[in-house]
Amino acid sequence: MLAALSPPAAAQGGPPYIGNDPGIPGDGNWENNIMTYSERHPAERIYNAPLLDLNYGLGSRIQLTYEVPYLVEGTDDGPTRSGLGKSLPGVKWRFYDSDEKKLAISIFPQLEFNNPTSSLARGLVAYGTRLYLPVEVAKKVGPLEINPEVGYWFARGKGAAWSAGVVVGHELNKRLELDGELYNTANTNGSNYWNTYDGGGRYKLTEHFVLLIMAGRSFARPSSSQPQFFGYLGMQFLFSTKHKKDSPAETTP
Repeated sequence: MLAALSPPAAAQGGPPYIGNDPGIPGDGNWENNIMTYSERHPAERIYNAPLLDLNYGLGSRIQLTYEVPYLVEGTDDGPTRSGLGKSLPGVKWRFYDSDEKKLAISIFPQLEFNNPTSSLARGLVAYGTRLYLPVEVAKKVGPLEINPEVGYWFARGKGAAWSAGVVVGHELNKRLELDGELYNTANTNGSNYWNTYDGGGRYKLTEHFVLLIMAGRSFARPSSSQPQFFGYLGMQFLFSTKHKKDSPAETTP
């Protein structure tokens, strides 16, 4: 029975943002995100409809993750194509956590690979497997939470890339959190790069459901590699597989 639900941990990185943070759902807790993603270029439109992001807490410092999108691509002079995107499972380990210093650090290795579908043959996804190895940091500075992330995509050929970004946010109240993000990623051979900014927030509808929203664009002029718009809209579902223990009955002498 999935009856006991867990409240969301305070965090700025992670969905709906590009970068992540050291936050962990907690032992036996699920943090599942179902979102739609839109990315627009001058002559191309890309959608994840939906993007499924499943996260499970294993102990107090480890998170198991699986992410996969359903891709929809359209161009001004061609037909619309759709199909399953690449899978991205991973394991996050928060190896440092200090309440005194208000600092947490994690690593989050993730493996991206093709699914056995026709998406590759139809040109929706690129061939190959990549390993992403990022380091995430969360630091509380006054009323702000600062979450930088730096990572590298290990791959053969043009798939290898560096990435770096930072999310800065503030919880306005118990329900609403607002954040801003800068993010950059670039292939090592110079074939593609992103240089973007975005903003968004999380709104706690109930203890179990959190609304996720984000929108951004490129600093550079829109092109095939620089988006003129991208954004997320989705819902976060929080619940636990752990049963709450009943308090022992009081006894009278």
